[in-house]
Amino acid sequence: MQLTELRKELQFNGDLLSLVETLKNVASSQYHVLEKQKERFDAFMDAFSGFFRVVNLIDVENPFVREVSDVMGIVVVTSDSGFMGGLNQGVIRAAMDCQGNLPDDKTALLVIGDKGNSTFGDQGRAHKFFPGIAPETIYEQAVEVKDYIVDEVLAGRMGKVAVAYPKALSFSSQTIEVVNILPCAELFDKDVESELSGRGKSGGMMAEARNVIIESSFSDMLEYLAGVWVTSKLYEVFEDSKLAEFSARAMHLEGSQQAVEKTFKKVQHQAFKAVHEQIDKGMRECFAAKNIKEKKKLKAKKKKQALAKEAGKAA
Repeated sequence: MQLTELRKELQFNGDLLSLVETLKNVASSQYHVLEKQKERFDAFMDAFSGFFRVVNLIDVENPFVREVSDVMGIVVVTSDSGFMGGLNQGVIRAAMDCQGNLPDDKTALLVIGDKGNSTFGDQGRAHKFFPGIAPETIYEQAVEVKDYIVDEVLAGRMGKVAVAYPKALSFSSQTIEVVNILPCAELFDKDVESELSGRGKSGGMMAEARNVIIESSFSDMLEYLAGVWVTSKLYEVFEDSKLAEFSARAMHLEGSQQAVEKTFKKVQHQAFKAVHEQIDKGMRECFAAKNIKEKKKLKAKKKKQALAKEAGKAA
């Protein structure tokens, strides 16, 4: 490869290395910022968990307590960002595993993100599409998805609802999880361990139904409590998915940075070698030209001396 081409390639790899390093640092910064903010919702859930223990609602006939449809809803959370490795495909595989042997007409897919939308679209699978998660609008998007799920469950078009999403175990490790969010009967049952059973000050019911005055109907209470629960769970899932996205991107870019850096050093060595070869070639050509010039001078001198000698003899 010519030195000019090597210099161009060296410049390209240097710029690419700088770009990849910048993208990696941005992803790392986004991860750590969101990680610090993630615990802010726990205080609300600690306070709110007590409302699930006001009255025993476990025996209320309601689609949020018991399945009223054999159609399973699966929320598939994918990312629109690049440099994700195989994280999106892992989420889609987990959703398909969650479906199991259920036929497609007994499965309602709720797909979040363009990557999942294009994948299921290519497969010809019917699904409800939601835009990808943005850090600035996580709560609003959680409410939007919750409203759709609640309406579908109340209408009897969905029974059980699960969510498949990526979760960051640490900055350098991610996993795929599937969690059930509806029905949520265990949240209202004092005898069952649930995600909220460890929160709050009391593990039992605060009152029996016959000992309290309730203005709202049990169904309205269940709908409100279940709606807040689904919103909070989706909010947590969306934050976890963004953390996993930033983590996966940072790790993927770290590998890319190492690969580009290796290529950069290789081209740098080739350019260094080419420069020295060109210098050596110039020095050899200069030395050879000097020798030829000296030989010509010596030859001309000898010829001149020979001519002078012949002229002397003739005289």
